Amino acid sequence: METLTKNNSGDMKTVVETYVVEETAELIYDDVKLKKWNEMVDELSLTGQRSTVKVVGKSPVPFMHMKEGLVNIFDCLCPSHVGIDVYEKTPIPLEILELISLSKREGYFDFIQIWYDDKSPDPACVGIKKLWGDWNNYSYNSKEDAIAAGINCGDYSYQENKYLLGRWADVKSSFEELKEKAVKRFLESRTIDLKKTIRDCQRSLEDMEHTIKQQFS
Repeated sequence: METLTKNNSGDMKTVVETYVVEETAELIYDDVKLKKWNEMVDELSLTGQRSTVKVVGKSPVPFMHMKEGLVNIFDCLCPSHVGIDVYEKTPIPLEILELISLSKREGYFDFIQIWYDDKSPDPACVGIKKLWGDWNNYSYNSKEDAIAAGINCGDYSYQENKYLLGRWADVKSSFEELKEKAVKRFLESRTIDLKKTIRDCQRSLEDMEHTIKQQFS
């Protein structure tokens, strides 16, 4: 079960939402439970669970994992992706900065980005974690670990797991509303591209006689 924390930030006139998985949140602050969790993962040889921890002894990633559909929605609505250190379109709310700081302390991610749209930013903060391996097993936190496990691992032998830390906007929209916006934008953009392709092909057909003369004269 995921916990959605909402905050209305009056001074910035934005709605801030953060995404922390309730069942994992306690491991961030409770050292006793975190130690027990790590011990049980090791005892049971849960390599998949171990991959949720970037740094041994730290807490597992506590944020919402973004499934492919959700990644596509945000990618469509927020096509610009930049590192948190260079993002400048809008102020990053304190609630998001706190989660970024936590993520850096715990070593959750390989890098953290702000996704936004130039016309209407409505930014999202996304943490990206690489898992190394091969097509059948992406469960190692580094290329070196994968090689040590006997996997023939190249420079691009990894998958990227994406996690949603939070987002902020002038108007709150549900995920379903965001999906509707993304579908509409995708449909409009794709339609324009396909119509252009059709026009180009029709023009090529119309010019075929001239093309043949040039080709075989």
